[in-house]
Amino acid sequence: MARLQCTVFLSLALLAASACAQDVWPFGGSRRAGGRELDLWNLGLLGVKACEPGKMPASGESTGARRITPAKSAGADNGPRALEVVLLHPESPAAKAGLVVGDVVRGVQGASFEEGALAPLAAALDKAERAEKGLVILQVRRMVKGREESVSLKVPVRGSAKGSFEHKAVQRTALAFLAQRQAGDGGFAETLSGKNGAVVQTALAGLAWLAASEDPKRGSWAESINGARGFILRHALTPDEAPRIRNGANWDQSTWGLAHGLIFLSELRQRSRTSVPTGELERLARVLQERMEASGGYAHGPGGKNALDYLELNILSAAVLSALGVAHAAGAEVDLVRARKVLDYCEASASGDGGVGYSTGAGQKGQGNIGRTAAALLGARTLGFAETPFALRMKSYVERNAADVLGGHASLMQHVLFSGVAAAALGAEPLKRWWERAERDLILARTPDGSLQPRPWHESLSMGSNSDVSVGEVWSTACWAVVLGADAKRSLGPGFPGWCGISAAQR
Repeated sequence: MARLQCTVFLSLALLAASACAQDVWPFGGSRRAGGRELDLWNLGLLGVKACEPGKMPASGESTGARRITPAKSAGADNGPRALEVVLLHPESPAAKAGLVVGDVVRGVQGASFEEGALAPLAAALDKAERAEKGLVILQVRRMVKGREESVSLKVPVRGSAKGSFEHKAVQRTALAFLAQRQAGDGGFAETLSGKNGAVVQTALAGLAWLAASEDPKRGSWAESINGARGFILRHALTPDEAPRIRNGANWDQSTWGLAHGLIFLSELRQRSRTSVPTGELERLARVLQERMEASGGYAHGPGGKNALDYLELNILSAAVLSALGVAHAAGAEVDLVRARKVLDYCEASASGDGGVGYSTGAGQKGQGNIGRTAAALLGARTLGFAETPFALRMKSYVERNAADVLGGHASLMQHVLFSGVAAAALGAEPLKRWWERAERDLILARTPDGSLQPRPWHESLSMGSNSDVSVGEVWSTACWAVVLGADAKRSLGPGFPGWCGISAAQR
């Protein structure tokens, strides 16, 4: 998945808001069409995307100097104290209420954004949705005939009148959005890394539909699940047409698609033994294990060092552990000796607290974060390594840091995905803390069309690049929908008995 987890970003100059040349939802414009994709704040069901006044971070991929140490969040990540409107959804309730591009939102419900806009906006949207006829009142500054005026806009938000924020309703609309975007061949548009990126997004969408289905062969999402299954079986091991070696550099990143595809297919077999033969799982697992580097870690794909002159990165090693673990739980034969070597590599990269580091390379060891550790823990549990000393340290790390979603690196949504599923697997307190932190961002990620949008964060703002925007809204919607589905007690279906469960050997 092209640079989804690469640690390289160029610091792009911040451009004036007036430089936005395309008013195209959801990212301002497509690089494929010569436009600029913009890393913008999404304002929930208001149907608005905005930036800090006078600043317009660009999201385009960058291919410059290597960055080893991930940035850490400064402060409480409260967002800017004012938001300049850049884009409006075609069905935007805010636009219908009179908000226009160029307006600056300075407060909500009669109070200014003294400590940042994110929490007050999420709280106002939450309250409006709990009412039968909710209103969000925006305090707006706009220019009228060369003069600055203050305007109060009342934006109706259709509520559920159920007295609480409904995860099931968000999950349901996200699943419908994904089904609408699914192509006739069962996959999704190739937004990044060709067919490989489409396999990743198809696998995650498939997992989201599966988590909401009591019977994957019947019901609302059966056709979508079957289409995703066929697409992944056809393409998980099919090389892209683009050459893997370009200008002497290895751009093969196909292990991403292989790992995510195996997670979906294995979870599907857990639920429907006739949908995926064990032999298919073992075929993919065998190729995955053959791709392990001599160190025990994993690179983006086979073929040697990438264009940035490195091999291993443990967000991928951890994803592979998760994939092998779900396959093992589904009854596929997995080489546990080789799987343990991957876990040992993760341990060699880690600090004493159990947090999995980027790799064992210089400057990358001991940089533990929640996404890498969560994915590795999920694999260790299902592979039968749950009681090893390192797995127990990882478990303790995830329990303590479940809510540190923004402490991730390179792709925020990848860390939302793995940490959210791990919190659901651990249950109780970790899951409660995770949602206490993530609820605000879920509320703000929503849009009138059911999609769940990516967001700026300290790293994308500082580096001028957001890979989640480059991959697109199917990716972010699927990641959130998987997390929503993982919590079986609050979701539409049974969750993930394989990925969140334990192996047959442990039972």
